Amino acid sequence: MKRVIFSLLAVAPALAPTAAEARPFGEKGQYIVTSDAKLDYQRDTLRIEGGEDETRTRYAFKLAGDYSSFRRVTFGLEVGFEGEVQGFDSAKGFRLGGRAGYVVPLGAVSALWLRAGLGFANTTVQSQLSDYTVRTTRLSVSAPVVFNPYPQVLIGLGPTFDHDLSAKVANNIDVPKVTGFGVHMTLGFWWE
Repeated sequence: MKRVIFSLLAVAPALAPTAAEARPFGEKGQYIVTSDAKLDYQRDTLRIEGGEDETRTRYAFKLAGDYSSFRRVTFGLEVGFEGEVQGFDSAKGFRLGGRAGYVVPLGAVSALWLRAGLGFANTTVQSQLSDYTVRTTRLSVSAPVVFNPYPQVLIGLGPTFDHDLSAKVANNIDVPKVTGFGVHMTLGFWWE
């Protein structure tokens, strides 16, 4: 038993990266994987001409992969699943898009990661009156403050802003566009 414990203690330093080995987040050549779970409260305002604005709460999960091809500059792809329930109505959707970001160091273990992207979504809505599919093109901006509690691990929290540039149903009929703001949590890691 003592031999096993001593073996583990001897190997442990080799398995754990030291602060000297890990470069700061956002350096050139890093692969970044994140999940943005909007476990937050996001408030959307739907503007309807001739009617009252409608407010609802949405939830979403997004998985993204980024690469820092230049120092502090990131480019990535994201895939997401969205949904909402409002009374007896429900919506389920799929989203795919690209984004670019810029990392602003705030200290040894924290940074502000400014990100903006363009995504395409396909959402199926089921209500008491009808079922239909909405295709949207959405601009998304976020600015999480990310912390590195351990080298190459990210935990972040920050504001989000989403705005539909276009929203159409079958036969290319325009539908009301959604603008939303909120706060989301980012979890991830990176490697070189």
